[in-house]
Amino acid sequence: MREPQPQTIYLKDYSPPAFLADRVELDVDIREDHALVHARLALRRNPAAADPNAPLELDGDELELMTLSVDGVTPRGNGYAVTPERLTVYDVPQAFTLETVTRIVPQKNTKLEGLYGT
Repeated sequence: MREPQPQTIYLKDYSPPAFLADRVELDVDIREDHALVHARLALRRNPAAADPNAPLELDGDELELMTLSVDGVTPRGNGYAVTPERLTVYDVPQAFTLETVTRIVPQKNTKLEGLYGT
């Protein structure tokens, strides 16, 4: 299977992010056959963002979401969505702490992006 060809991204294609990160804490627990990543992010809405009510969108690839909380509470029902490429959390407050635990398998990462192993 061929990897997709890289696409050019131009400066004109960028816009201010919807959220700003005031603090990022990562704890990476590397095990023999996988790794667990506990992330704690202190986030706030960006006043310069185009949409002041935009959901939080985080890109990710080959991640398995284990747990998720916003200010210590797990969103219920349609409060969030997970796809193979993205985590979207809806109806977040102006400022909040997002905590996630994800499982990754660095040995299966052939893209040489993020955490990978041999």
